[in-house]
Amino acid sequence: MEKKAKEYNRYTVLDAFKCFFWLLVVTALVSIVFQIVLVVYAKVNGLVYAELIKTETVAVISCVLSPVSMLILFFVYNGIRRVKNREAVTDGEKVSLLPISIAIVLAIICIFLFTPFMNLITILFQSSGYKVDNTLPMQDLMAGDIKYFLLGLLVYALLPAIAEELIFRGIIQTSLSTRYKNFVTMMVTTLLFVLMHGSLNQTFYQFIVGFMLSFLALVGGSVVYSIILHFLNNALVVVFSCFDIVSYLSINEAVYYNIFSMIFPFTIFLLGLALVAILFWVLKYLRNKNFFRLDEHGKFVTIDKEAVEKINASKTGFKGFFSSMNYNEKLYSVVGLIIIVIIWVSNTISGFM
Repeated sequence: MEKKAKEYNRYTVLDAFKCFFWLLVVTALVSIVFQIVLVVYAKVNGLVYAELIKTETVAVISCVLSPVSMLILFFVYNGIRRVKNREAVTDGEKVSLLPISIAIVLAIICIFLFTPFMNLITILFQSSGYKVDNTLPMQDLMAGDIKYFLLGLLVYALLPAIAEELIFRGIIQTSLSTRYKNFVTMMVTTLLFVLMHGSLNQTFYQFIVGFMLSFLALVGGSVVYSIILHFLNNALVVVFSCFDIVSYLSINEAVYYNIFSMIFPFTIFLLGLALVAILFWVLKYLRNKNFFRLDEHGKFVTIDKEAVEKINASKTGFKGFFSSMNYNEKLYSVVGLIIIVIIWVSNTISGFM
C-alpha cells in the first residue's frame, strides 16, 4: 500500500495554477516559433509573408497548433507529476447515458436559443467600432467539399474540445476541487477558460458555455460529458457557419433597429437559461440519488451522504480563496492571471483599432 502511494500522486491546488501558467508559456512559445518559421520560409522561397499566412495549409496548422500543444502539455504534465491520465478524465465511475443525453440537449440549447442573443451582442460591439470577424478559415471550401468539411470538424470542433476540456475541466478544475467548494471551482475554471480565448464579443457566450461545461464535468463526474457538449457546440457552429440552414441563427439576417426587435433574442435566451437551470437541477438531483451510478454488478451505488457533506463543508469558499493559498500557489496564480489579463486587454484594444 505504501509503495502504491509513492508511485501515485493526486492533483493539488498548485497544479491548477501551475498548469495554467505553463499553458500560457507553451502556447506563446509555439506561436512565436511558428511565426519565425513562416517568416524564414517566406524569405527563403521568395514569398510574401502576408500572402503565405492566408494559404489553406498555414490556416489549418495555425488552428491545430494550440489544441495539439494543449494535448502534449496534458500528457507531459501528468507524466512529470506522476498522475494517471484517467484521474483528470473521471472520478472513477463509468460513463453513463443520462449525462450524455443532457450534454446533447445543452448543445442544442446553446445554438438555437442562445445564438440570436449573442448575435445581438456582436452587433452592438460592431456599432461601437469593434471589429468582429466570425468567418472560419476555409469556410467556403468546407461548404463546397465534404473532405474540407470533415477536416473543419476535426480542426475546429473535435481537437479543441478534447484538448481544452482535458486541461481546463480535467487538470485545472480537478485540482481546484480538492480545496474549494463546487461553485468556486466552477467559476474560477470558467473565468480562466474565458480569458484564455481572448475574445471580447464572445466573452458572454463563452462564460455561459464554460460554466455549463464545468458543471457537467463536476456533477456528472467525467470530462467525457463536457467534451461531448464542447464538441457538439463547436460542430454545430461549423455547420451553421458553412450552411445557411436556419436563417434566424445567421448574424447577416439579424436586424435590431429598436427595442421591440430585440424582444425575440431576449425571450428565447431567457427560455434557454430556464431550460439549462432545469437540466442542471435534474442532473444534480439524480447524481445525489446516484441514479446513474452503478457498481460492477450493475446495481445502484449507495453513498455516505454525511461523509460527502462533511467533505464539502471543509472546503473553502470565495472568502478564503486567496488567503488559503501558500506562497507558490499565490505566485503562479497571480503571474498567470496578470499575463492572461494583459493578453485579453491587448486583443480587446486591437479589436477597436
